[in-house]
Amino acid sequence: MHRKWWNLIRIRTIETGAEPGGGEPPQPEPPQPDPQANTGGEGDEKLGEHGMTALKNERRANKSLREQLAAANARIKEFEDRDKTDAEKASERIASLEKSNTGNAAKALRYEVAVDKQLPKVLAERLQGSTREELEADADSLLKLVNVQNKPNVKPDPSQGKGGDPKPHSLSEAISAYYK
Repeated sequence: MHRKWWNLIRIRTIETGAEPGGGEPPQPEPPQPDPQANTGGEGDEKLGEHGMTALKNERRANKSLREQLAAANARIKEFEDRDKTDAEKASERIASLEKSNTGNAAKALRYEVAVDKQLPKVLAERLQGSTREELEADADSLLKLVNVQNKPNVKPDPSQGKGGDPKPHSLSEAISAYYK
């Protein structure tokens, strides 16, 4: 009998947030049914009519409090999950922005090195390295491989393009120049 009343007091103190001995209120957790508690049946008849009414009222109140506690715990869990999800979303967003920022900075550095070394824009994406020095060394080796030079050293072919003769203005002039 003493154990039943203690469980009821414990449930009521959880609901009010106070502890019988003072101190911090306990974290809400659903009360576990006491296996030794009298849940009806044997021994209840000894209480008499008033005792049975009080016992039924207490059991009804206990059941109601357990339902309220379960609903409150479900709401708390819902709020925790909602906040956790928002925090996770923010964390993922920050991680993706940091990754994007790092990628953009590396891409900008590759293009800067390509411009400095006068490497064609098409080859700038092929540069490899994490530091400016590594990228510059790779650009130098790439310039040697593809034999790209800063200024083209190509001599014009005299057999191509405009020759020394004046250009004919009409078809008849072209025909007469051909047969000369």
